[in-house]
Amino acid sequence: MNDVVLRLDDIATELGIDRVGVASLMSPVEDRYMDKYDKWIAEGKHADMSYLVEHRWLREDPRTLLPEARTMIVCAVSYYPTALQAPDAPQISKYAYGRDYHKVLKKVLTSFAERMTDAFGSHTYRVCIDTAPISERYWAQRAGIGHIGKNQNLIIPKIGSYIFLGEILTSLNLTPSDPIHRSCGSCTKCIEACPTQALSSEGLDARRCLSYLTIEHRGEIPSDLRAALGSRIYGCDTCQDVCPYNHRPIKTRLFPASSKILTLSEDDIRNFDEETYASLFFGSAATRAKYEGMKRNIEIYFENKRRKEE
Repeated sequence: MNDVVLRLDDIATELGIDRVGVASLMSPVEDRYMDKYDKWIAEGKHADMSYLVEHRWLREDPRTLLPEARTMIVCAVSYYPTALQAPDAPQISKYAYGRDYHKVLKKVLTSFAERMTDAFGSHTYRVCIDTAPISERYWAQRAGIGHIGKNQNLIIPKIGSYIFLGEILTSLNLTPSDPIHRSCGSCTKCIEACPTQALSSEGLDARRCLSYLTIEHRGEIPSDLRAALGSRIYGCDTCQDVCPYNHRPIKTRLFPASSKILTLSEDDIRNFDEETYASLFFGSAATRAKYEGMKRNIEIYFENKRRKEE
């Protein structure tokens, strides 16, 4: 770990950030990574997420977002909760247990960038929290934070993959971290455990992914995939839950779980309406599904429950 990263690590620790790394922006995303991404898009595996097709040049070179940028600071923050829902409750993905991460991390990384001024001098910067077309996992790997696993999540040694990523593009020319060179080896637990076979050795097919279907998808969920939802009403964590790197995940310091989500029961969602939706999920990332999407998911939840009891 170089001196720059050590100084950044001190700032990160004070702000509740679990891992930080530095990548030089003087060369863009490697062709082999972009070629793989283009192939994935061409095969339609991004489903209806049209925003993944747009602004390809930004994904390839983040300096288009901030021409003065010379360095990217990549920050990783655990969201793994200190307590979990009951296994027989309507299941919400762990990342949505707490407050919407966009707002929380924007504030934290802005403070981080301001403290960098004291440590390294004045600089121009831009904070990005999943709102700009940046190839986050690629840059996190290049910044020495972790590697991209077969479940397509970023996996960080001794932390796991239950993490949010955020970036600071800065005009400071800082010494980069050493890239990480790890892999999942021969492990295929996530591929084998995926309830809809959305994962394969080729990567993720979002058209079959329960997280995509319950969060991003705005239409009906295909009939052949509805039963696979089981008790899930928002997202799916299976490919992370079975990952050996998540055997002892670091618990979050920044995202305390909502008591309403931790204690969520069937009775809470039985007569689901817009008032219930707002009461249960206000301020949570779970609002990404919108009311109609959550209502659809809950209807499938009860459909699956009836089928199980027959």
